Amino acid sequence: MIKEFHLPDVGEGISEAEIVKWLVAEGAWVKEDQDLVEIETAKAIVTLHSPHTGKVTKLHCGEGEIVKVGELLVSVDEDGESQLSPSPQTADSGTVVGSLSDEEAVEIPAPVKATPAVRALAKKLNVDLAIIRGTGPEGRITREDVEQAVAKKPTEEPTGTDSYGALERIPLRGLRRTIAKRMQEARQRVPDVTIWEDADISDLETVRIKEKQVAAEKGIRLTYLPFVIKAALSALKVHPYLNATLDDEKQQIVVKKYYNIGIAVDTPDGLMVFAIKHADQKNILDLAKEISALAEKARHRTLDLAELRGSTFTITNYGVIGATYGTPIINYPEVGILGIGKIQDRPVVKDGQVMVRRIMPLSLAFDHRVVDGVEAARFLNVVIRHLEDPNLMLIEGK
Repeated sequence: MIKEFHLPDVGEGISEAEIVKWLVAEGAWVKEDQDLVEIETAKAIVTLHSPHTGKVTKLHCGEGEIVKVGELLVSVDEDGESQLSPSPQTADSGTVVGSLSDEEAVEIPAPVKATPAVRALAKKLNVDLAIIRGTGPEGRITREDVEQAVAKKPTEEPTGTDSYGALERIPLRGLRRTIAKRMQEARQRVPDVTIWEDADISDLETVRIKEKQVAAEKGIRLTYLPFVIKAALSALKVHPYLNATLDDEKQQIVVKKYYNIGIAVDTPDGLMVFAIKHADQKNILDLAKEISALAEKARHRTLDLAELRGSTFTITNYGVIGATYGTPIINYPEVGILGIGKIQDRPVVKDGQVMVRRIMPLSLAFDHRVVDGVEAARFLNVVIRHLEDPNLMLIEGK
């Protein structure tokens, strides 16, 4: 009997997904709960498992295709078991495939061994990892293996030309497609404004350096980000409209009474935002530990959908790549996003004296439909006050 498997509703309003990689081939034998296909949705890669046991008769969509929830993915013949079972007491019953003909014999491909960074490089260069022989430990495919495979590929003809020369057309797929949709939606819906200020974090730097060893003994890397989160939480509690969304349909400002802080992180495939749930209930070390764990999962594309949803205010750190100020795009439907620039020593005037201080540039983008410029400036001042006087965070506790 032929059984059909349709793209299921994987939850939280997902309406479509992209086929990233089939883990089985037509004609292959699959068992119930066996890994069947990798799909990408809402910036997460999810592995779907086979609900049936039998022979794969047809894959109804190819890798890179966008599939709607409910559309047919694969057909499985549950009666294929009898066809794949060796017939007893036949002349060739001692052979590997029994009574199967050569055409029915199925070869199960070995899993590809490669790191997420190498997989991302192969995807970017359009290299099929399945045909590469890895030279790394235990047959692992290395970056050099991928680059050599590219060098051996015949030069492809350009996909088009214009009046100036050759063109290459690259399909908008995967995480980049999701990012493009989200950015376009934010730009079309939100009249955003950005303001900039600097925070003198010299005293905070002293605290961080002093406590880095304590954190390291617990296996935690202490960066500035947990302190910025704490400062932002203090500001959000004073200015709750920055911890809200705007319901266009009902014409209501929806103020969130919980604090889930989104953290934007760069991955080999593009920008992702994970959410630290109930951040106000966690201390500095708790936040540092969770940031590190979720960032690692983001880089390996193993975040759950729940970890990508539910943020109420987002923080992005473009300072790690050397940028000082920016105009970050709001993570719609949120109302605000805080950008952290490159931290550096600068000469400043303090108490009538020129001295070198540790400066953190900050950029706050906000939805002007919900928040006025005055309130946004006051919000940013609260953030700065807590960063410049870290003792305030100790007094306020969690």
